[in-house]
Amino acid sequence: MSIFSYSPARALAQEALDHRALRRDMIASNIANVSTPMYRPKDVNFEQMMALKADEIFNRNRNLELNVAITNKNHLLPAKDENPYRPTMFYRDGHLARNDGNSVDLDIETSEMGKNDIMYQALVGALRKQGGIYTYAIDSSRNI
Repeated sequence: MSIFSYSPARALAQEALDHRALRRDMIASNIANVSTPMYRPKDVNFEQMMALKADEIFNRNRNLELNVAITNKNHLLPAKDENPYRPTMFYRDGHLARNDGNSVDLDIETSEMGKNDIMYQALVGALRKQGGIYTYAIDSSRNI
């Protein structure tokens, strides 16, 4: 195994960075549409997708699929999701809509943006630290 081969966690962290950037864009879109009538805030849920990806990368075998009993041969089979590693977009409801039907709450959007940015910075820091380990190993071998 080469010193330049990265750990499986690096691939997972890089994918998580992409999804955090997608979530940031979604929250920014919500903030930009704070004055749009009938606008409902959107969000993206990728935590379950990242857990499935982590199980695949680290060779954990968890079958979370619910098996359905088929009591008649004429019953339709349940539909299978073709790509379980796709984040799911949903509408974040539960907030009171204003008179124009818009339900964007700036306090919630800014706090979600802050949480997302902290997670993004943590991932960047972890990736930098891992890169620093390889740099340290290479620099140490030169001094021998």
